[in-house]
Amino acid sequence: MHQPSDSQKPQPLEPATNRLLQGLPPKLRDHLLNSCELVNLKFGTILCEAERPFKYAYFPVTAFISLVTIVEGHQPLEMGLIGNEGMLGSTLSLGIPTAPMRALVQGSGKALRISATQLRSELHAAPAFVNQLNRYVYVLLEQLAKTAACIHFHETEPRLARWLLMTHDRTHADQLHLTQEFLADMLGVRRSSVTVAAGLLQAKNIIHYSRGEIMILDRKGLEASACECYQMVIRDYEQVFAPHEIKK
Repeated sequence: MHQPSDSQKPQPLEPATNRLLQGLPPKLRDHLLNSCELVNLKFGTILCEAERPFKYAYFPVTAFISLVTIVEGHQPLEMGLIGNEGMLGSTLSLGIPTAPMRALVQGSGKALRISATQLRSELHAAPAFVNQLNRYVYVLLEQLAKTAACIHFHETEPRLARWLLMTHDRTHADQLHLTQEFLADMLGVRRSSVTVAAGLLQAKNIIHYSRGEIMILDRKGLEASACECYQMVIRDYEQVFAPHEIKK
């Protein structure tokens, strides 16, 4: 079995901040940071359930969160990922108190947490904050729509490559702990399909996969193997959050 060379071992990436908050005017950003508490999120923790009120909103820093939909008699299916580019609870900006989907911690790490009550108060007082969250709601809707189309039209290998890229973007590390069973649930396929797809990526020396540990060896190769949905989601985010003047 292929073993990673010294040059292929994971390299530490730059520390993360929450990009959604960083994009706000400094005075407003600092005020919001003072209203948040820094918490550690543990893998597998359910942060909210569909059709139930949000208790908190979360701005991931190094953690990341899965949005999953539940169909009776089936495993939860992942529809979206939230990392330090966004937040959980953005739909509160629309005046809707309930969560649209279950959210669970996909990757352990830190996040900034604010109560839903406090968040609504901050939104009422800061139109620039409302505008920023509404932009993110649009990006998230685009991600959900593209994920639905991806599940229906694309093969498992490019979908797995896309999912690994999205996870890699949010983990800030090249080594991921992901079992075949977990990947199968997230992608909505059989474990055997994950085995074949991961084997194809490993044969190309793009990843190293052994006993639930995946190491990204060739980021550009992974991008080339992924379906176009990945780049489309990146493009959507960049276009919506292109540098622009935010009025206080």
